[in-house]
Amino acid sequence: MPTTTAAGPTAGPTAGTIPGTILGTIPGTTTDGSCPELEALRGRLDRIDEELLRIVDARIRCCVEIAQVKSREGIDMMQPHRIGLVQRRAGEFARTHQVDADFLRRLYELMIAETCRVEDEVISAEASASGTPGTAGTVGR
Repeated sequence: MPTTTAAGPTAGPTAGTIPGTILGTIPGTTTDGSCPELEALRGRLDRIDEELLRIVDARIRCCVEIAQVKSREGIDMMQPHRIGLVQRRAGEFARTHQVDADFLRRLYELMIAETCRVEDEVISAEASASGTPGTAGTVGR
């Protein structure tokens, strides 16, 4: 199903390269330029992937800030109600955008597990630095 993204439509890249992407020239994927439409779509996909990676990085950085606040305020790291909210939002997105709900559930499980790991590290490090017991890994409000 076609979708519109922030990356938008693009002109085709030079054969063998994907300008403006983190991927650049990928060994074994060089084409002879016989299908400019395919090359353009691949270039567009690579730019979308770049955007996705930047967003994942921004999400993790935001979670680091959240962990710092939780540590400072003595709030438990694990917030089951918040995880449920995020998962419900992803499920609703899946329904309204015709995306496989199981895929989004698994994707969010992975992202949540990673951000919990990062938050736990931040809270533990801050607790060690301040000499106070942290709330990392605990379930609470």
